Amino acid sequence: MTRFTRRALATATALTLLSTGASAFAAEAAPETGTEIAPVTEAAPAAGTIAVQLNGQDLAFTDAAPQAKDGRTFLPFRAVFEAMGAEVSYDAAANQVSATRGGTTVAMTLGSTEATVTAGGVTTPLTMDVAPYAADNRTYVPVRFAAQAFGCAVGWDQDDSTVILVDTAKLLEEAKAGYTYTYLDKYLAYNEQFTTGNWAMDANFNASVGLLGMGPATVAGTMTGVTAGATQMEAAMNMKLDLQALLEGIAAMTDTASEVDAETAALLDSLKNQGIDLELRGDLGGGTLYFTMSGDALAAAGIPAGTWYSMDLSALYGAMGMDYTALVDASKTLDAQVLLQSAMSGVTLTDKDADYAAIAALVDGAAKFLADQSFTADGANVTTTYTLSQDGADVTIGFTLVMENDAVVGYDLTMTAGTPASADGAVPAMTMDLKTGMDAQNQMTAAFTLDMGELLSMTMDLTGGYTATDETPALTPPEGAEVISYTDLLTGAMA
Repeated sequence: MTRFTRRALATATALTLLSTGASAFAAEAAPETGTEIAPVTEAAPAAGTIAVQLNGQDLAFTDAAPQAKDGRTFLPFRAVFEAMGAEVSYDAAANQVSATRGGTTVAMTLGSTEATVTAGGVTTPLTMDVAPYAADNRTYVPVRFAAQAFGCAVGWDQDDSTVILVDTAKLLEEAKAGYTYTYLDKYLAYNEQFTTGNWAMDANFNASVGLLGMGPATVAGTMTGVTAGATQMEAAMNMKLDLQALLEGIAAMTDTASEVDAETAALLDSLKNQGIDLELRGDLGGGTLYFTMSGDALAAAGIPAGTWYSMDLSALYGAMGMDYTALVDASKTLDAQVLLQSAMSGVTLTDKDADYAAIAALVDGAAKFLADQSFTADGANVTTTYTLSQDGADVTIGFTLVMENDAVVGYDLTMTAGTPASADGAVPAMTMDLKTGMDAQNQMTAAFTLDMGELLSMTMDLTGGYTATDETPALTPPEGAEVISYTDLLTGAMA
């Protein structure tokens, strides 16, 4: 699968997430509050000449060139931010540099990893992984910060030792020119109801997975719960797993006996008929999630019923180089500009010769897909379609808004995608199909299939819905319950 194919599918998936829920989509948006800027994950550049490309054009550095230091790439502050269209200044007394663009001001102090972003009269702290420094009367800032401070995507072309910067906000503004987005605003207003008030939810789901021609393993589950606002939730799930066909396939592949002892047979029977119960509680805005599990299969594995586990989501996301607080805050964003820009910011940039043109084309397609001018009337409803074909990859998304009295009351979404097999046959052809929707009574359906031949096959279907309620979710374990840190549990298991 080519880089463009992966990029196309990633963008299509981002658009699909937008269509099925703004909160899920916005979770990838640019950081907004209390953000830690993660380091570039690409291979660190070696010492030597480092080039910088901004929006497909090479930047010229006349008196200060990019530098590699401590496994990080640093860019000349003034040259890069001025190229982004920002006004820069230096406060000698405070040893601080700042850049202002479009009502946003970024400030940082030399030798400190703390920085601030001020927008709309609100100043937000940022933490960089490395500090800016001065050399030869010039200020150098880490490339990731330079990119993210004004919402740019960043990447590294290892072959050409080139930092790739794409100003997604500028790209999007250019792509949106001449279009209006009232239908998108109406959809986001509809979606906002699910992030306010209290909602009772229930769902039934089934899934199956086949691997290397073996299986399938199947899951049948139910879920009930209550949510409050955008972050508080309590949910209970039961999942029944049938692993028999998968185990028989493994036995046949390894030429081993498919019969199991009485203890294992009892375990498999328990998983299939009783299943595993899972209960979740927490205020995700606070960063702590509690869960407990029960079932004979878990008891046999030494996991007692009634024990609760606490999960520090902020620490877990931090270990992956992501700031949890920023993600939660961004998940509440229902601004179309932020949501559209976020879809373009998550792509991987590794090829200076092709990436900008490919992303620009995808931005144009995305902007057009969600524009009013692309929706066509279908009775009282309106539908828009996005199609993309490149390098053998084909993606089609259909998005229908169910309208009533000029307001969105539901939606239907379809997505089909396909990629050809690799030239050497090592990677088989892939087809994917997704159908999901919500009706005017807030009842939802979803169906997903993935087919990669004998290598992998997956199916999933879900039905359920939301009902407004006066119930409030329990956010912490019952009083007196034993609570164990999930981190401590993992540490003990690996000791």
